[in-house]
Amino acid sequence: MAVSMAQGQRFGSLRAVAGAVAHTGWPQVLVEFGGGIGDQLMCSAVFRELRRRGGQRLWMMTGQPNLFSHNPDVDALLPVDWRVSALLARLGVRRLRPVYTQRNPENDSDDPPSPRHFIAQMCFLSSIVGEVALRPYLYLTEAERQAGAFAAGACVIQSSGMAARYPMRTKEWLPERFAEVAAALGKHQPIIQLGAPADPLLPGALDLRGKTTLRESAAILSNARMFIGLAGLLMHMSRAVDCPAAIVYGGREDPAISGYSCNENLTTAVPCAPCWLWNTCTYEHRCMTGITSADVLAAVARLETRRGTALVVDMVTLP
Repeated sequence: MAVSMAQGQRFGSLRAVAGAVAHTGWPQVLVEFGGGIGDQLMCSAVFRELRRRGGQRLWMMTGQPNLFSHNPDVDALLPVDWRVSALLARLGVRRLRPVYTQRNPENDSDDPPSPRHFIAQMCFLSSIVGEVALRPYLYLTEAERQAGAFAAGACVIQSSGMAARYPMRTKEWLPERFAEVAAALGKHQPIIQLGAPADPLLPGALDLRGKTTLRESAAILSNARMFIGLAGLLMHMSRAVDCPAAIVYGGREDPAISGYSCNENLTTAVPCAPCWLWNTCTYEHRCMTGITSADVLAAVARLETRRGTALVVDMVTLP
């Protein structure tokens, strides 16, 4: 009898469930987040806090399993299949979907999120109480770190986020200004460019656009001097592997809610910020055009003064 693609996917998902049960026993918690890759990486903070509170048999449903390889807080990984997720919930598994905001397509915006940090809100939605750490986690093997050792002393730059699963033009900075930053820094240290093949090329950079896996990118960042880029996956990945970063935020969102205080977060004080818009802007993106290459270079200089010191981990207490 012929099996459809959908049936094949379900059979594969059920086989994955059976394998996970054989390995860990029946799950206590299933976490799922269908957002961008950075959102899924932030789920690692939820797992850490659940584990700290005695959670066992913690499963993650994800399309990016490599983000959770070697993570001691995640006991099993399942491919994304919402039907299987619903089935597990009906069978008594505690299902968590800690989505911190929703998109409003009519307004081309996110609904205004909670004033809590994204990670704090994700933990709150997972019924976690008490103190939580506002950072994600990504665990590399020693071999992976060594493979990225060529990045030691280098500045890693991403020039665009438009290849993201959910691209937002309001997060974009001017490519020519990224080029100015790369040219200035390249006089003193190597520049490595990560990102997608279509991202604007940076002058003098080691061009690794589209040439690295997620884990290879993480290994490079774990060795790098710093990361310079935009709010998104590589920002969260940098924090997950303790790489300091200068992030061009502009005004689309508030770094106190979505970023990390150990970074240099460049914003512009315009009346419309934070707007939470995705693409449309009636103010000619002044929040981004108001940030100059000199501003980013000054942020890099401030990071240099803290080089060699441990990154601060922000903590909050949830009721």
